[in-house]
Amino acid sequence: MDETSMIWFRLRERRATLLDRSRLGETSPRRQTFAAAMAQFEEQMTAARIVSPATRPLNLYYGLAQAGMAIAAAHAPDPWSFASHGLKLLDTTPELPEIEVRPEGEGGFQRVAAVVGSSQIADPVSIGSLWSSLPDLVDFPLLPGTARPEALRVTPDPGPPGFMGVVGRPMQPFYTGPAAVRLHIKAVALDFPDLDSWITELIKHYPTLREWRIDAAHWPIDDVRSEEEINVRMWLPDSAPEHSMPAAEMSTIIDGVAPEYRYRADRYVRPSIEGIGKPAPSPLMTWWLLLYSFSMLARYQPRKWTRLLDLDKPGYAASLQLCLEVALSAVPHLVLEALDREPFLLSKPNAPLTWPDAVV
Repeated sequence: MDETSMIWFRLRERRATLLDRSRLGETSPRRQTFAAAMAQFEEQMTAARIVSPATRPLNLYYGLAQAGMAIAAAHAPDPWSFASHGLKLLDTTPELPEIEVRPEGEGGFQRVAAVVGSSQIADPVSIGSLWSSLPDLVDFPLLPGTARPEALRVTPDPGPPGFMGVVGRPMQPFYTGPAAVRLHIKAVALDFPDLDSWITELIKHYPTLREWRIDAAHWPIDDVRSEEEINVRMWLPDSAPEHSMPAAEMSTIIDGVAPEYRYRADRYVRPSIEGIGKPAPSPLMTWWLLLYSFSMLARYQPRKWTRLLDLDKPGYAASLQLCLEVALSAVPHLVLEALDREPFLLSKPNAPLTWPDAVV
């Protein structure tokens, strides 16, 4: 069974099993809305796979909106329903990355964001910023012309472990140094003449790194870069344990900076999208904003949307089509996690062992 089929199996399973760990047992309208919204979510996502990119954003967004209604029915306090988007797409004449979406009143976006514990937006945010902040798109080209901070891959780097043993139990790793991580920044930055200053300024865009410091022993950047990426080591002051720290505790600290995302050992730090050091909306709600924007373009600006999808002209067509393909798998996965209120991590086939598993 492939990953997408597994996710949909779990989503269908939740339609019967979520009753005992949600608010669905409180009223019949909650249960009936949840059942209908989940059915419509699956039907819209199924339709999105069949139609062309010209129409796909409509199915993707309205499918996600129905999933949001199901999430609210399952977990939101009263009043849990909503009847508007809570968003507005602004001037559509700029280039795609510069088109902005802003909040408008209280609607589905605000209600679902509150339920899943996501940061919301207070000001207009651009499609380019939303795109760059999504871990799902980090391995693919940014929108042409976009020069914004993007999600950065993170690997824990706690230094060499020691081992402690208890009679009758396996040896377990422990650490005596401070918590540390490595940021992996795309090598496009190698073109900057003052790379050290550029990195220092870049890191300011990542709210979860506010208390972390660049490791002076791995500076300047010239010493930690390769042909493919810049490798920056950062550490958390005052995180060194008095005696020793088990690997699980060290992992918890790292989770506060870059929790695992969709796959085991895949970690990212995400930039603010409002430029004020405010955490970005969760990936689910970032997809919500992005797909809402695309759906409004497709629905109300069909000529512009069709031009954007023209593969025979320079622009965004290939990137847009790829983004819509990624949404087909990312959105159901994130909806499942929102319903469960906990991560549902997948294992990548043939993935090597990573810290702390590799040292156990």
